[in-house]
Amino acid sequence: MSLRRFLRTAVAPEPVFDDETPSVLLTAAAATGEAGSSIVARLLEDWGFHAGLVGFGGHGTTRRVRILGRVIMERTSDQRLWLRERRGWRQFFDAQVPRQPVLVTVGARRRIAFSDRSGYIDISVTGHGLPAGWHTARIQVLHEGDVRAMGLVEGDSLSRGTALVGRSPAGSGRVRAGAPVSIRVRVIGEEESIGVVSDIDDTVMVTMLPRLLVAAKNSFVDRVSSREAVPGMARFLTRLVDEAGTGGASAPLLYLSTGAWNVVPTVRDFLERCGYPLGGFLMTDFGPSNTGWFRSGVEHKRRELRRLARTVPHVRWILVGDDGQHDPEIYAEFAREFPDRVAGIAIRSLSEIEQLMAHGSFDALVPDALRSVPDTIPVWYGPDGHALLGAVRNRRH
Repeated sequence: MSLRRFLRTAVAPEPVFDDETPSVLLTAAAATGEAGSSIVARLLEDWGFHAGLVGFGGHGTTRRVRILGRVIMERTSDQRLWLRERRGWRQFFDAQVPRQPVLVTVGARRRIAFSDRSGYIDISVTGHGLPAGWHTARIQVLHEGDVRAMGLVEGDSLSRGTALVGRSPAGSGRVRAGAPVSIRVRVIGEEESIGVVSDIDDTVMVTMLPRLLVAAKNSFVDRVSSREAVPGMARFLTRLVDEAGTGGASAPLLYLSTGAWNVVPTVRDFLERCGYPLGGFLMTDFGPSNTGWFRSGVEHKRRELRRLARTVPHVRWILVGDDGQHDPEIYAEFAREFPDRVAGIAIRSLSEIEQLMAHGSFDALVPDALRSVPDTIPVWYGPDGHALLGAVRNRRH
């Protein structure tokens, strides 16, 4: 019996987003940070830098896709791949450009978007006309004065008749624009019923994140190109997406992590070099939000899982993580809340020494955290990808 047939069940009702109550003090702090970023961007422009884009990717359905990226000051349009041979700390330093207008082109649609106070682009595009599968979208920086002169706002459509020009002065129906940046977009079809969500740190990449000093060395001191893959995980994820796929195509895969968006270019390069299957990214941003001075990685994962359940209600997800931090708790909670949206849970078990470094005990958190998962949802354990693949095969048969 195939993995896809083994995992197929009904679909649950659509859940609701979490609400966040803004804080006046935090909002003021964020506004101060935005003003500082704008000043830095103007100074760098005088030194030969220009507003550029880092594309993170996109995912969605045949009706609506979510496009993610960031506007930063740069000298060359290389998607920050120069970081591969540099020390890890460099990937955490960049100069974001707040409120920068950009043009997002997805299939038949061209939409105007503005970066947020931290330079991020996060826009949903409807009516793109793309079928299920992988596609290429484009994002390009637009001249702020030209956009303002045309009265364009967030979400407006830019007609195909509007000419995009380089640095030449703009005229009627002409907008100055930077070079387009291509990003990969995964459109999930209505016939696709299974997808995979995987953590990154200590699930597919060895970071030893719970060990503060070792994690700091791995993230800030070591060269990005020297990172190690968790044994067997590339093969495990590849088999999951291949066997759960539909019509000969691989199942959708999203890498959900508490890591910063800054590291996406180098992490994406790492995954490609180590043979991991192609997937989208759902990362987070450090620093204050509306509800706290530091963003909660746990809440980020909870929120994104619920968003997936809401936006792709016909897909059930295989959740892959490790027991070094909070993946078992987060996945078990999601499985209890939306049992018909979870196809299985695969947990990489850390060694006793890793457990001690993670939470001060030799005992794993898995039995307590996943004990309340509904019996209809399979749970697999293993120290690496080879063991997890064997566990899935044994349970399937």
